[in-house]
Amino acid sequence: MAIPRLTTVTLRRALLFLIDIGVPFGAALALGRPGGAALACVSGLLLSFADQDGPLRNRYVILAMVAAGMTAGAIIGATLHGFPWPLWLLFIAGTFASSAFLGIGKAPVLTARFFAMALVVASGGPTPQLAELWFPAAALATAAIARTVDHWLAGPLPHLRGGAARDPHHWKRFAIAYTCAVAASLWIGLMIDPSRALWVVVTAMVVMQPDARASYVRIAERIAGTVLGVVAAFALTSIVHSVWALGAAVLLIAALIPHHLQHRYWLHTALIALLVLLVYDLAETDPLLMHGLFVERLQDMLVGCGFALVGTVVAFPRKAPPQTDD
Repeated sequence: MAIPRLTTVTLRRALLFLIDIGVPFGAALALGRPGGAALACVSGLLLSFADQDGPLRNRYVILAMVAAGMTAGAIIGATLHGFPWPLWLLFIAGTFASSAFLGIGKAPVLTARFFAMALVVASGGPTPQLAELWFPAAALATAAIARTVDHWLAGPLPHLRGGAARDPHHWKRFAIAYTCAVAASLWIGLMIDPSRALWVVVTAMVVMQPDARASYVRIAERIAGTVLGVVAAFALTSIVHSVWALGAAVLLIAALIPHHLQHRYWLHTALIALLVLLVYDLAETDPLLMHGLFVERLQDMLVGCGFALVGTVVAFPRKAPPQTDD
């Protein structure tokens, strides 16, 4: 496999991910708030993806839209705790919008998608302590400042191309199949354990693409990458027990994440799985629960990939071969 070529753009994005995740995460660790560190890390990771090419104004717009979507989802999810039917309607609407907006722009897609994710987290998880809510706010402020400084120093940031473009002839069928697959993954996730539903949902959301081949490739690479990331996390947490050593590993991984999205999705997935599991290990004091968490992530990923596979087959049925006259 060829060694990835480093460019000014990839180094800039690596530094942005490092700052967006590392500053609020490091502050939470320094304050002795491991729960806040996990919240800061995940918030910083999501906000790091909320960036795009063009003038600085565009980068502010997508950051503000995504932050507003996440905040609205968190507030509504906390208010409608336990997944009552109104929340299901909002989740389905957000999921459908995230697929229907494909081809229109990155900002509305991520806003709708992260809104739906925040609904699941807030409605199914425990209510965070008030002191921990400062860390997502710190992640947002860090991201805004980092983009400002980056633009002043180097100008517009080219966007790394992500998933497949929307098929103009099948996007409605895809949007419906996508929404049904993700909604079904949430229902099964809740049947398994409400605290695990998010991982099933996220997998179905990110691997199902508006192109059949792209979806199948992502499903295969998601499975391979998650297995690699879980094995690496298990090995690292079994050997390293220092909070600051694991924190340093999180920072290193954060800088590597954006470089592999376009051409090495399996490695991109492995790095994210490793990052999240290391952060959870820092927040969890019981090693037995952490070992169980490794197995759960694999199970959740496989369930989510299964629904994405079914949704892809429904969205893009194979065409029958043309009939010929004898």
